[in-house]
Amino acid sequence: MTHQFTCPMCGKGFDQKSRRERHVETSHPKPAPSAADLEKALSGIDYPKTKQELVQYAAQNIYSLQEELLDLIRSLPNRTYRNAADVAKALGEIKQTRAKTASA
Repeated sequence: MTHQFTCPMCGKGFDQKSRRERHVETSHPKPAPSAADLEKALSGIDYPKTKQELVQYAAQNIYSLQEELLDLIRSLPNRTYRNAADVAKALGEIKQTRAKTASA
């Protein structure tokens, strides 16, 4: 039996587009943004920058930015970042806090 809609990830076939879309969302979720994604999104920025300046840069200059990545930048602690390593360290702090909250 041939299916009209095929999952681009695993090749599973579906008779309805909505079922394929639901399958993709549940079986193949997008990975959470990583430190590398964040660094790429902020590449070209001159440090030091405050959190607000990072958010403004990302919102204005990165047109293909995933909303989830912009939300991650918005969730950074309110401080001045000297370089990309400072931003990556803050991302680690956020992930650690979220992991503790999820396991509680």
